[in-house]
Amino acid sequence: MNRIALRPTVTRREWAKLLAAALLPASLRSAESTRELDWDASFTPSLNLANRYRVDAQVLLFSVPLLRRAGVGAGNIAWREGTTPGGPLRALEFAAWSIPGRAAGLNRLGFISERIRLADTGMAEAIYFGLMTVSGEESADEARKALHNSAQETLYAAVDAHVGRESMDTATAHFPAPSALSVNRRGELEAMAHHALSGVPRRSVDFKPGDAPPPPFLQAMAELLRRPDGTQGHYIYNGRLYTLHLRRSKDAKSTEYFRSHGLAKGEVIQINGVLRRVTEGKPIDFRVWVEEGNPHPLPLRIDYQPKSYLRLIIEAEPG
Repeated sequence: MNRIALRPTVTRREWAKLLAAALLPASLRSAESTRELDWDASFTPSLNLANRYRVDAQVLLFSVPLLRRAGVGAGNIAWREGTTPGGPLRALEFAAWSIPGRAAGLNRLGFISERIRLADTGMAEAIYFGLMTVSGEESADEARKALHNSAQETLYAAVDAHVGRESMDTATAHFPAPSALSVNRRGELEAMAHHALSGVPRRSVDFKPGDAPPPPFLQAMAELLRRPDGTQGHYIYNGRLYTLHLRRSKDAKSTEYFRSHGLAKGEVIQINGVLRRVTEGKPIDFRVWVEEGNPHPLPLRIDYQPKSYLRLIIEAEPG
């Protein structure tokens, strides 16, 4: 698989890395390579947390809800941690999908998985893999036409990346898959995604020397949510840098609700978030509710508007 650099010339740092690799004994080079994160490497977590979610939808007209429907989809979020020969490891995943029988025939899914090797100074290395349905509807009228679609194939987008201390490499691919495939056959979709990714070039992005590597999205959110003073952060996705801004407020009503459903013991806070691409990005607003002071704060509710006409509420469910 060819690797495409952003610069046509080789930097001094790259020459140093090549020279070091040439002079290092083979046994040490082999040991170094085994420390790179790998999806196939076995991982037995000592911390294993997961929430399952119900997805409700609202159809909007000029930001006013016209139609509400509960249970149009489902999802899960997982937070796992453990120790491996290469050091502490964190695995994070977010997944959501529609239930066609409840969503007027729409078959949509999306997920992202991350593995992060932790160090005393923060993140040392990360890999992530994502897969989602490509949906091009930009208006309510286009969305209505997509209902009960009889097309035999659906288009998917996949992304794969490795984030190291000094650089990252990433690849994206689009591929068609039978429309009959759903989250119940996720393994087949993942295999097709990896096959598509294997046929595209990878893009390399260098980081500023001396700076800590930017984390992927789920890791950035996890670290901000677990810190009471976490209000600003950044992450990298597909080679592009994004910023995160969070504003916290107490929510007595949600605290009572989630306590009564056995999903929280302490106070629940509402976090208003804004993410934006550093260059040429417009802000994307979202809201998330978490239990205050929880060292592993899985969201209790996520409120997000992916389209001008559509609002999704992703709500944690008991047990």
